[in-house]
Amino acid sequence: MTKLLIVDDEWMVSDSLRSMDEWKERNIEVVGTAGSGTEALQWLERTQLDIVLTDIRMPDMDGLELLQRLYESNPEINVILISAYEEFTYARTALRYQAKGYVTKPIDTDELFSIVDSLLVHESASDSPKTYHEAIVERAISYMKTHLGKPLSLKETAEEIHLTPHYFGNVFKTVTGDTFVNYLTQLRMKKACELLKNPELKQYEICERIGLRTPSTLRKCLPKALGCRHVNTGRNM
Repeated sequence: MTKLLIVDDEWMVSDSLRSMDEWKERNIEVVGTAGSGTEALQWLERTQLDIVLTDIRMPDMDGLELLQRLYESNPEINVILISAYEEFTYARTALRYQAKGYVTKPIDTDELFSIVDSLLVHESASDSPKTYHEAIVERAISYMKTHLGKPLSLKETAEEIHLTPHYFGNVFKTVTGDTFVNYLTQLRMKKACELLKNPELKQYEICERIGLRTPSTLRKCLPKALGCRHVNTGRNM
């Protein structure tokens, strides 16, 4: 699970950010809040963090100094800066110390989570550029294909890729244009088409390999799938 710390001396801002459902949907745990850069560094002494979302103007140690300290000592931590001011010197410092994003107040949540999603795509790195949603659906389909023999469910697959079932189901349908259950059935029928070409396999053996409980389910679903009607399913049980 991705761990996030929110750093802002305005407790109302911290509370508002912390309570957003979008973190849980992305399987991000908000481990806590800090009121200054110094307090944030104290968190680091006892907690491993992946993302720090920090305001710039704070007492004691501001967000830019915190960014520099993290750049020098914990460069693997992704830092996103927030500020009520659009100042060139801020942006220049953010670039110098490799901040992953800069969001101005009042915070546009779409802009914020666009930055967060780009970071999540980079933790699940792939050879070709993909959106966050495309990347997680690709992981899900890969998991489904390699576990067809199991009684897969949306809940189990969502847990495997560290998302809530509701969020995963919505993302899956948006990307593929189909529901998880329908897509899984198509995968199973495609595999069944391949296996049916082997005359040595009985129907129950094929069902075991694609995660179906009974041959009747296979006989019911197969004629509807992928132009497989020409395949003889009347072999021995």
